Amino acid sequence: MAFVSFLLITFTTMVSFAQSEPDYQALFKNLDKLRTEISQSEKSAVACEVPQVAKCDFGDYCQQLRSQSQNFYLYKNSAGKSVPNFFFIRLAKQVEGCLGKPLPEVDSQNPFVNPLKLDKTSAAYNSELKRVRSIFSDVQRRAVALLESRRMPENTAQIDQEIQRVKSVKMASPLFKDAFAMEKAGCTLPNASYQSDDNTIVVCPQLLNLPDSTLFSLLSHEISHSVDPCNAHKHIAGTAVPAGKNPMQDVVSCLAKSSSMGAKTVSEKDIIARITSEETDLAKELGPLSPEVKAEFKKRRLDVSGNFATHQHCRGFSGSADMQEGFADWMSSKLVAQKTAEFKDPQQAKEFAYESQLFIAGSECQNVKVAAINRVAAAVEKDCPPFAEYKNMLLNPSEYQDSSTVPHPASSRRVNKILFAPTEIQKALGCKADSKTSVCD
Repeated sequence: MAFVSFLLITFTTMVSFAQSEPDYQALFKNLDKLRTEISQSEKSAVACEVPQVAKCDFGDYCQQLRSQSQNFYLYKNSAGKSVPNFFFIRLAKQVEGCLGKPLPEVDSQNPFVNPLKLDKTSAAYNSELKRVRSIFSDVQRRAVALLESRRMPENTAQIDQEIQRVKSVKMASPLFKDAFAMEKAGCTLPNASYQSDDNTIVVCPQLLNLPDSTLFSLLSHEISHSVDPCNAHKHIAGTAVPAGKNPMQDVVSCLAKSSSMGAKTVSEKDIIARITSEETDLAKELGPLSPEVKAEFKKRRLDVSGNFATHQHCRGFSGSADMQEGFADWMSSKLVAQKTAEFKDPQQAKEFAYESQLFIAGSECQNVKVAAINRVAAAVEKDCPPFAEYKNMLLNPSEYQDSSTVPHPASSRRVNKILFAPTEIQKALGCKADSKTSVCD
């Protein structure tokens, strides 16, 4: 099967490292050769068959993409919808930093490769936007039904609150006139996000050409954030669920178990200790702190006790995103499993289940990451000294990143313990799962 490989070009700022002057002539020559190979490969791209995943495991899932891991398109289906290798996009941005200006764009047949070229009159944009809005409506309807199925006499008011929240979620897929506006909206890279301030899901334009199931899974995850164990207690599109009355508390408790994803829970004492540590470190760096600064740290510690019951699972409060992301994954897995089970054709069910996790694969698979890095490094590393440091940063993120700043739990936990846990998914994929995993029903 032939696959497409290309680099998405946008403006960005290079990671700051000490560097020697690159050989621009050699760098351009190597990049031009790579672009030529890319343009030729796009014309020969064909649809692929859904691989067989032997084990319901993220590592095995990623292994199925190994043969395509040096190409941009990791997967393309018969409907012409494709999933890119998102690492190439990240790598291209770093190479631009060596050149001090944007790379020449690839002459791609895919209008979503360079989203700054899209506008509201674009037939491709409007066609895909209509498709995605239809998928969003389906997800929204199913999310409401899932909440309704958990109604009991004692939680009726809270279920009503959460249903109203989900029904009020809006979807937006903005277009941008310049790279600064795209970066401000969080769309420099392919991305989707839930905005609690206006109860809106932002779908970046680069995602609009993804397969239906990939989008279904992404939208299910994002819409679930409107009622996750942090946002459920916020005043969004109506009243908030009172502390201690979350109708999904049994799911939250299950997700914290080792038999599920083992979502990290942070105690009130832990949060206070972290604030005190910040104060101590600041004093070591700057010397004795002023009374005003000390008073601010004291206020933060006092606020922890007053807000712990409603904010304990909020990333900005506890420093852990595990429970918010784990819950959104759980709810998404329920909706994907339900939709998968509705296909009477086993092949269609398999394709839907497989494609549902391709966004995570294109963003997180280690073997895909390494292959993409090696391909770009072979073309530019000699004449782009900072690339070697960036390469090490990608391969060894723990050396550079505070774990509390990571927005999502490890993909292996998310996929193995939640997204592949439903029996409907396992049946559709024909894979065997860990029998000890809790589905948190």
